[in-house]
Amino acid sequence: MLSRALNGLKARVPEVACGVLLLILAMTVWLGARYFDQARWVHHTLEVETALSETWALLQDSEIGQRSYVLTGEDSFLEPFNEAKVKLPDALDRLRRLVSDNAEQDQAVEAVIPLIGRRVAFADETIAARRQQGFEAARDKVLERVGLNLMEEIDSRFETMRKSEQLLLAAREAAAQSTVTVLTLALGLAFFGTIGALATWIVNARRSTAELAAANLSLKQQIAEREAAEDQIRQMHKAEAIGNLTGGIAHDFNNMLAVVISGIGLAQKRLARSQEGAEEFLVGALDGANRAATLVKRLLAFSRQQPLAPKPMDANRFVAGISELITRAIGESINVETILGGGLWTTQADPVQLENAILNLCVNARDAMPDGGRLTIETANCHLDDRYSRIHPGVPAGQYVLIAVTDTGTGMTPEVMSKAFDPFFTTKDQTKGTGLGLSQVYGFVKQSGGHVKVYSEIGQGTTVKIYLPRHYAAEAARAEADFGPVEFGGKETVLLVEDEQRVLELTAESLRELGYTVIEARGGREALEQLKGGRQVDLLLTDIVMPEMNGRKLADTALELRPGLKVMFMTGFTKNAVVHNGVLDHGVHFLAKPFSLEELSKKIREVLETRRA
Repeated sequence: MLSRALNGLKARVPEVACGVLLLILAMTVWLGARYFDQARWVHHTLEVETALSETWALLQDSEIGQRSYVLTGEDSFLEPFNEAKVKLPDALDRLRRLVSDNAEQDQAVEAVIPLIGRRVAFADETIAARRQQGFEAARDKVLERVGLNLMEEIDSRFETMRKSEQLLLAAREAAAQSTVTVLTLALGLAFFGTIGALATWIVNARRSTAELAAANLSLKQQIAEREAAEDQIRQMHKAEAIGNLTGGIAHDFNNMLAVVISGIGLAQKRLARSQEGAEEFLVGALDGANRAATLVKRLLAFSRQQPLAPKPMDANRFVAGISELITRAIGESINVETILGGGLWTTQADPVQLENAILNLCVNARDAMPDGGRLTIETANCHLDDRYSRIHPGVPAGQYVLIAVTDTGTGMTPEVMSKAFDPFFTTKDQTKGTGLGLSQVYGFVKQSGGHVKVYSEIGQGTTVKIYLPRHYAAEAARAEADFGPVEFGGKETVLLVEDEQRVLELTAESLRELGYTVIEARGGREALEQLKGGRQVDLLLTDIVMPEMNGRKLADTALELRPGLKVMFMTGFTKNAVVHNGVLDHGVHFLAKPFSLEELSKKIREVLETRRA
């Protein structure tokens, strides 16, 4: 029975083989049709992603055009906006048609279209405000954050749609890949001709999918490039300030150095012939050098790199103490009034720099009142809330001590007010100022952790408000240190360390002029040899920036050798040796170069007479 059955099966092998082959061919055709359908859906998903990317790119083009026009006021910058505005309706119609088969995506597109319309309308309003009312009106419009909120909402919705399409793409590609695997196995059982034909068709389908994927990636890269261009636009306004800074430095330093060089040259010639008239030229040279030194200090203040020595202070007592100085500085034609707030908090600032800042503001106020007027200096406690902090980035919310200087002068236009703190910007005659006064105030206040704000109206006057952070300190810590009487000379021994030979000679001669005994050293190692030699030294006066061993390391080693030694540093500019975060290290005595003989003598006596803790 079994033998007859096997024989019958063998006899029917061709029929079975033919049937199997037909079944495989039928399955191959079915799998091929299924893969074609799946590839079409993958292609459709990529088209939706491409349409989403193109629509978002048009929105970003419109925003870039709007921002560029608001910043520059040039109509040529509106071309991306106008072009995007024309193309957006067609892009949205195409997107709507593509997602019509997906109810969820269709609802999402219908929901986002009104938001896009509102964003474009808001851009039109901002552009109209810039064209009709000027930059400040457009800027205020932008600061309402309506456009930003709309873009964030649109971006969020687009991202949700992209993620949905990516999930669909992943599922459809996985299904297509599974079909390809089965189809490959089926084709392996069929004849080679059929395999070759179907393989060619599959390769073409995959190539089309890869090309769409590459196009989609290219669009994403273009979006990233547009975002980078947007960052560059935000930096455009900074370039103008940097240019003004460079040109201003070159101009003022050339003028000042001309005075110094000419004055000294003329003095040398007069001294070669006779001493008559030499004093006048030397005075002119010294005045030019002092102006150059003042300019350097103002530049350091603007760049927030000047060394500060902050102390806890009572702003009421401070303002009252300098009121007489202010009255003398601005003249009798202006009435000075001080309004001191009750229960004023303690703040912490460098008193010398704060005095310079207030005097700068008072002198500016005087110049704004050529026919006389009223100057008011007011103090008060102030709290800047989170809303103010959001409107003014970089200003932490919290409690501040307010010092406000108000005049009844000519006032400033919005355009002038927007550039008031720019370096070398001034509305005065070039012979009356460098344009660094308010820049110095701004840099000092920012370096002190505070905030400065200007309010002004044409014909009404100007108010400049300085906000200094509240300092939580014990009442005893508010007192100034008592250094005793200041003398202008002494008999002590000073170890002078300076690597610049000319500076070493001049400083040593100045110290001897004041009566001090001077031991000279040209570097840290030579100074340590002098200390190890056992000579009496009352004060170590050292430069900071020196080869081999800087002044900070020299002072630390010297104090190990002689614990009671007084130390004072001097330098033209230092960043990290004795100054950190713009503030002098605790207990450090510092004298900035260049300095006059009076400044040197006063600072040395201050250090030598300082009482030990």
